[in-house]
Amino acid sequence: MDVSPMVITLYPNAFGMGYVISETPKELINYGVARVRPLSKSHYVKRLLYYIKQYRPTIIILRGYRDTDNRISKRVINIIQTFELEAEKQNLLIFKYSREDIKQVFKQFGGNSKYAISKTISSWYPELQSRMPDIRKNTKAEHYQMGVFDAFALMLTHYYIEN
Repeated sequence: MDVSPMVITLYPNAFGMGYVISETPKELINYGVARVRPLSKSHYVKRLLYYIKQYRPTIIILRGYRDTDNRISKRVINIIQTFELEAEKQNLLIFKYSREDIKQVFKQFGGNSKYAISKTISSWYPELQSRMPDIRKNTKAEHYQMGVFDAFALMLTHYYIEN
């Protein structure tokens, strides 16, 4: 019997982090946006260790941050680096994908903007439609629920590239 590995996908952002815990893209265990307060490395690590203890993953998927389309804060880069170190201590396989990787995968499904990617994801996962934010105007901050779509996009990029 072939058992799928447990996977944790984490996408830190200004609110905390979007996450998806899955065995495959069709076998979702849990997902959402975890508010992390205060926004300190130790609180993020506590959340990661909770997920590791609760779900016993073998793979962690993180946002890559070394590409040319890098609009990621130093704070978030530090969080991702801390996740990498903690995942290495736990002997987890680590996969990282940049925004450019995500855009390349989703381009073939109708668009590579964050909004277009979110629309595609919500069409594949109807349970996410109630979380779908309106298109963002330049004067508005990103919607809180966008973190879950970012995490889903990262998880789906992994499965698309690796399989």
